[in-house]
Amino acid sequence: MRHLIRTPLVAVAVLLLVATGSVSASPRPLKLVALGDSIPYNSPMDCPGCTGFVDRYARAVRKATGRRVTVQNLSQHNNLTLPGLLAGLDSFKSSLVAADVIVVGIAHNTIELNADRPCGAPLQDDLPQWAAMDRACAVRSAKRARILYDRLYARIAALRKGKPTIFRTINRYNDWIGSPNVQLTPSQERITAMFIATWNAELCRSARAHRFGCADISRAFNGTSGLKPSGDLLGADHTHPSDKGHALIARVLVGLGFTPLA
Repeated sequence: MRHLIRTPLVAVAVLLLVATGSVSASPRPLKLVALGDSIPYNSPMDCPGCTGFVDRYARAVRKATGRRVTVQNLSQHNNLTLPGLLAGLDSFKSSLVAADVIVVGIAHNTIELNADRPCGAPLQDDLPQWAAMDRACAVRSAKRARILYDRLYARIAALRKGKPTIFRTINRYNDWIGSPNVQLTPSQERITAMFIATWNAELCRSARAHRFGCADISRAFNGTSGLKPSGDLLGADHTHPSDKGHALIARVLVGLGFTPLA
């Protein structure tokens, strides 16, 4: 006697849908790629035992989408500047083409405050000549940077044209104010805040013009005036984020939402 194996009709329907591609048995993981300088890099030398904001944000994306997220952190701990990232962008092309989430953090080293000759004046004791650091110079230097940011964000966005992608970037917080390594007068602190605010305005305008959400890390770390010391949001070197700082950056990124993936 033959024994017939009776398959429930629901199971048969599901098998047919999977076989025809109508239903995916297991959606592929999302891929998050991070580019930038040592702020997203999260070196254990800068912040021992810390969980970087890139990994924290990846967890948030997973929670929001219900899909696994793989992380490829291509940021660099080598004083990378905006021109340097642009020059080497082609080497990351294959990773960016495959990325569902792209996070860019390249705001720290290129600003005029960190130039070899800030506003055209030689350094004095490794510090800018504050008398030369006026608003006109801040505007000029930020406008020059805007051109480079436009190129960067446009090239990255073009690699994912027509594909649902989360594009995010961060602006620059002020690590000059409150630094134990640099004793600034209140007037000098206001100059640093003015330069950073001018720079951040151009960075975020460029980002938004190319579909990048711009996370306002400056406001989160330094308040609406830009003059609040970052305090324990920075590590021992008073440059890189502490674990608490990384957590805050991730929260600001999360606050931008997860469109178009969730």
